Amino acid sequence: MSTTPRLAMPYILTQQAQKEVTHAAGLKRLDALVQPVVQQIGLNTPPASPADGQCWIIGAVPTGVWAGQANRLTQRIGGAWVFYAPFVGLVVFDAAKLAQWGWSGSAWTLVAPRLLQASITYDPPRLAAGEGVTTTVDVPGAAFGDFARASFSLDLQGITLPAWVSAADTVSVRLQNGTADAVDLGGGTLRVRMEKP
Repeated sequence: MSTTPRLAMPYILTQQAQKEVTHAAGLKRLDALVQPVVQQIGLNTPPASPADGQCWIIGAVPTGVWAGQANRLTQRIGGAWVFYAPFVGLVVFDAAKLAQWGWSGSAWTLVAPRLLQASITYDPPRLAAGEGVTTTVDVPGAAFGDFARASFSLDLQGITLPAWVSAADTVSVRLQNGTADAVDLGGGTLRVRMEKP
């Protein structure tokens, strides 16, 4: 059967019998490969009760009806499993981790990490030269090893603003006055943004 070079969409041939079969096969491929959303990356055992249309990225050592299909995108459709070989540039959205993964040609690689955000209204105290103060922001899902960044809605006037995960679901933010003068910022919004590796 003749197919397109990248998505392997089947062509409908001139005077072909049962064109609807070829057309239906193409629609199934489109449903799986256009803006794909997967339930999980790296699953090796087929789920017991998949919903029609759900997709997964199969792990490196698949079992059962997935055996021999390592790293492929699979979709449960029409009561059966359909498997698709990944290609360089294929990016899928991981619904479990709210992240994007791309096929490098040899492995699935995280291309857009999960982002967490939180903010609080904060009025830091007046900071003398060289003085600092630390506050915390609750960020559900934050864990040690995550990347943290902070920003403040007002001009920092030379104050630095490092952020780090100090406990589960908690980010600490330090306002450190590195200038030679006292600084009183006033109240504003302290924002924290996390990247989950």
